[in-house]
Amino acid sequence: MTRINKTRAIAVGIAVATAPSAQALDFYGEINMSRQEITEDGESFANIRSNGSAIGATEQRELNHGVSAEFLLEYEIMPDQLVASSGGNSEQDPLTLSAGYVGLMGRAGKLKIGYFATPLNILGEGVDYFTDLRGDKARYISTGDVDISNAFMYTSPQWHGLTARISHVSYETGSDDTEEAEEGRSDGASMSLSYEQGDLFAGVAYDTEVEGDDIDLVRLVLRYPLGPVALGALWEHRDVLAETDATTGWLASAEVTVNTELAVQLQYGASDNVAENSTSASLGATYDLGNDVSLYVFATDNESDEIDDESEVGMGISYVF
Repeated sequence: MTRINKTRAIAVGIAVATAPSAQALDFYGEINMSRQEITEDGESFANIRSNGSAIGATEQRELNHGVSAEFLLEYEIMPDQLVASSGGNSEQDPLTLSAGYVGLMGRAGKLKIGYFATPLNILGEGVDYFTDLRGDKARYISTGDVDISNAFMYTSPQWHGLTARISHVSYETGSDDTEEAEEGRSDGASMSLSYEQGDLFAGVAYDTEVEGDDIDLVRLVLRYPLGPVALGALWEHRDVLAETDATTGWLASAEVTVNTELAVQLQYGASDNVAENSTSASLGATYDLGNDVSLYVFATDNESDEIDDESEVGMGISYVF
């Protein structure tokens, strides 16, 4: 269940830049592979899957007047993809952009332009312990985990524990190359306000017309550790303005630290945001093998009135570099 944070990764890299005007260019990534047994509507099968495996590069440079610049390029990789010699499609792109931006930072905050997670999406980090698995909240619980392109985002400096983020995404109506342009979509906005004091983290976020025209979403998040148990909760309210009824969803999670090597994760959620009467329950454990390599096991059961009920059990290895 461990993975790199795709838009704010702490890169563990190799210094390859020697010019005095540049910091070290850092390469980072994760290979996360699992083998699972899946049951869908009474039929069972097994497969090997990559869970958010990615590679990236980032760099920061000190500029004049106390300002610094940063860039990040990150690509999802697919080591589970069949190659041509074993029946795969050799024309498939092995790299898919998952984040890419350039930004400026100073005492007034940070501005970045490009492709990245929305403030609402960022606010939910650390609550879902089964991201990129079938227990991912984006599968049955939430519609708010969105990454946006053609976007800029401002992040304020922290003030008495408060941090604000606001982003704007443009849907290019002047181009015929995108589906959004053909539909004439309105521009969207996402914003969040978070509070962090000691071990407590709480926040609220709001999206308007990011997921689609006339769709608003509100997210509340709370994280707090009690001894060896890290607790998390997420609540969402989704309003499609063309419809009469709004929907809600929630997720509660906990990670129990057994010792320095072993942790147990569990979470449960219920929602009408993705489909009516959806529930998702997951249980897992992660064993730290040392040197950024971990072994994990997991089990998930998802149910809904509208989409196929499914369950899975499996194990995987995460290798972070």
